[in-house]
Amino acid sequence: MKPRDAPAPTISDPHEPPQSHGHAHTQQAGLLAALRVLADRVPVVMWTTDEELRVTSLMGAGLAELGLKPEAVIGKSVRETLRKLDRADSSMMTAHLRALTGDTVHFVQALKDREYDVHVEPLIDESAQQHGCVGVALDISVHTQMARERGLWQAHARHQQRLESIGTLASGVAHEINNPVQSIMNYAQLIARRAGSGDVSTYAQEILQEAQRVAAIVKGLLSFARQEGEPYTDVQVREVVESTLSLVTALLRKEGIRLELDLGDDLPSIRCHPQQIQQVLLNLIGNAREALNACYPNGHDDKRVLLVARAWRREEVTFVRLTVEDFGVGIPHNALDKIFDPFWTSKTDGHAAGLGLSVSQGIVIEHGGAISVESEPGRYTRMHVDLPASQPSIAPVGPPTSGRR
Repeated sequence: MKPRDAPAPTISDPHEPPQSHGHAHTQQAGLLAALRVLADRVPVVMWTTDEELRVTSLMGAGLAELGLKPEAVIGKSVRETLRKLDRADSSMMTAHLRALTGDTVHFVQALKDREYDVHVEPLIDESAQQHGCVGVALDISVHTQMARERGLWQAHARHQQRLESIGTLASGVAHEINNPVQSIMNYAQLIARRAGSGDVSTYAQEILQEAQRVAAIVKGLLSFARQEGEPYTDVQVREVVESTLSLVTALLRKEGIRLELDLGDDLPSIRCHPQQIQQVLLNLIGNAREALNACYPNGHDDKRVLLVARAWRREEVTFVRLTVEDFGVGIPHNALDKIFDPFWTSKTDGHAAGLGLSVSQGIVIEHGGAISVESEPGRYTRMHVDLPASQPSIAPVGPPTSGRR
């Protein structure tokens, strides 16, 4: 046993009945009883060890989550216990070794898909002798998740403020540019017609093509600003999807891209601007098409776009999830948090304005929904659009899972 310079609080084995030798022991028994009541009601695990790091006591409501029982653990080594938790080489073992030398160790540890705030320190008796270690692990998984969600919402709010500012700027810039661009296009067409053939006609056609590209960017800016005041209407999801596909099916077929449709039965209607939701789907299908053409220029069994619609429920709110999935080049992990930023694009040919996903996100959020992405480089990209249904309906709880089909 190791002497200590100063006394510290003591902890006895909670599985042994306290010895009644006066007021001090009575007080200690009361404290242990209160400690047991607390441990049984809080998601915590508490334990003590001897100097050989064998577990001498174990209790707490958090034991069930870890699949541990006191009778199966007491007497076993800390290392053996951690091995049961697939953590034989974790910082938990290091913390106990440090505690044997007199250190107090505090850290966060992941165990069995949970997160714990862990304290390990020396176990000292009334005579300042060290007898092992005492540890407390508080399950903080719920608090950690809440903090993450709060951070996501704060980031989302900041992103929305940026989008609103850019939207106001975009609207002004687009209106200022639109008229001169139209004039350039008109003059270029006039020159091309009068020049007939030759270099002048060629140059005029090039001017016209570039002006048309600028006009497309201007149109995207105006759409991004979204100042239209169209009324919302209740529409069937299948109608929106089928009207969208009627615009792109021929092009996809021409490029050797297979379109696979999987619309769930009895999908609820959604209240929306049908043209705007159609625009979102066109943007997502267009991105999938470009990814597939880049990955499989000469055709492939995986040169296909999958469009899935499913209903799901969160508490009392029913949503319809539209998923556009492709099996192309994927999105690099370090770009996933940028793809909804205005003017960001992964394309290097100079023909992309980088507004498609920003516009889509703005439209979806205006409809009370959310847009998200899953991607694995070289394997797949899944774009999810969740839109609230017009009326609550019977649907599975939680978002539908996606997978390669």
